[in-house]
Amino acid sequence: MSATLAVYQRGLLIVKRRVWRELLGLTISPLLYAVAFGWGLGDQVMVEGVPYLSFMLPGLIALSGMNQSFGIGTELNIARFVNRVFEEFLLSPAGSFRIVAGNVLYGATKGLMSFVVLALIGVSLGINPLASPMVLVPVTLNCLMFAALGVLVALVVKTHRDMSNFSTFVITPMAFLSNTFFSIDKLPPILGGFARVIPLTHSSIAIRGYMLGRAVPAYHLLILAVFFVVFFVLAVRQVRLAVD
Repeated sequence: MSATLAVYQRGLLIVKRRVWRELLGLTISPLLYAVAFGWGLGDQVMVEGVPYLSFMLPGLIALSGMNQSFGIGTELNIARFVNRVFEEFLLSPAGSFRIVAGNVLYGATKGLMSFVVLALIGVSLGINPLASPMVLVPVTLNCLMFAALGVLVALVVKTHRDMSNFSTFVITPMAFLSNTFFSIDKLPPILGGFARVIPLTHSSIAIRGYMLGRAVPAYHLLILAVFFVVFFVLAVRQVRLAVD
């Protein structure tokens, strides 16, 4: 546990050194989305029986959590290919599980920071993101899942460009096809079927359901937990392969 905390605290020290830049980065994109889509459409458009802004904010929470948590992959990628310091982790006695756990916790923490920022934005717009405390469950699972994916991808790719390509071809399409800005029921059947199996869709549905006081089927949370475990186990395996 101490080794996990050491890796985690290393990440927190990085955030502490640039905390204002981090907070500014967490705030600008959600505000732009809120202005461009939410305030622009206001209460004039209803989606799934609620004003568009109320529909969009949970999607933004899921999307921002994904982007910020997955960002740990970019940091590890730079540590591997630019700064050449990732080998310090591998040579340390921390062990594969603890190395992955510490980095996943750090990535998830950044994702949860984005939730706090968006929650404050939501309150300022008259929306209570914590209408149900259960919303914290899918929010946390979403951040842990994509942090684990970020660590896994950072360990698998061979170049910095490969990491960028993964974001372009996987993360970006997921951001727009996962019930974030519009209902997946509006998608063509093929895209709709794809959207229903990707993890961010289940995050968006669960977060939106709890925020709007709707019943959320337990399988959405189960799917998120399964994705997290799979990504985490594969990341641990990848670290062990790197050590060997």
